[in-house]
Amino acid sequence: MRKTVKMPSMANVGAGQTATLNCPVGLTYDVISLEYSGKKADTTTDITLDDLQNIEVRVNGKAIQSFKDGLEVDRINQYHGRGAAAGILNLWFVRPEMATLTDQRLTALGTRDVQTLSVHVDGESTLASLSLSAKAVQSEPQLMGAITKIKAFPASFAVSGEVEIDNIPRNGGAMIGAIHLFKSDISNVEMEVNSNKAFDATKAYAEEMQSRYNKTPQTANATHIDYLLEGDLKQALDTRGVQDMRIRPTLDTSGSVRAVVEYIDGFAGI
Repeated sequence: MRKTVKMPSMANVGAGQTATLNCPVGLTYDVISLEYSGKKADTTTDITLDDLQNIEVRVNGKAIQSFKDGLEVDRINQYHGRGAAAGILNLWFVRPEMATLTDQRLTALGTRDVQTLSVHVDGESTLASLSLSAKAVQSEPQLMGAITKIKAFPASFAVSGEVEIDNIPRNGGAMIGAIHLFKSDISNVEMEVNSNKAFDATKAYAEEMQSRYNKTPQTANATHIDYLLEGDLKQALDTRGVQDMRIRPTLDTSGSVRAVVEYIDGFAGI
């Protein structure tokens, strides 16, 4: 039976503090929802998603999903068509955008063999007030198997034009489902794997292609490389045997690029 439950109270909730949610273990987590409210420093303006910072999901003390802020979580969710609502931020473990129920539930977060599961959120330091609580959708107990890991790899470039990102981890045979390049003005992106082109498209073409599969490109904030457009895990980029992997975005202006990678991997991998 699938059930929706209220999580324990979060500790250390406040401006400039790291709020912690210690989740009961044993059952399987489909999604954890953070309900948030509060006021910015002016005491009249409601907080926004970027006031929830450095969000991490940790299993046995190891971060399996890391996000810059709530906006990053929300934009990835919106890209995949998972929906959004004011005051609620969802951390997904199942993948409802996949084509089959088996693939949707493959990455559900089983905790039968887990000692600790926790969520950590920093409150922006100047907030006047912050309230956080959590609910979860849980299903029957199972061991942790394949999980979705979210890892970020920021880079900064002093020049515009074509640049290269070559530090994306690929060891352990993890599969890559998607890569989100957070910068507003990337006009083209190439990806080369073992000296072979795996992706080469203008931003406009990539977004048109992704929209065919009911994705919602976050055009003002990111450019996406997505290997799971048909919702088929067999089409993910398998990193076994990959010796060299390079992403070459074309930047209209110099600046930072934050590459956020969605891996499908075991706990002990990347």
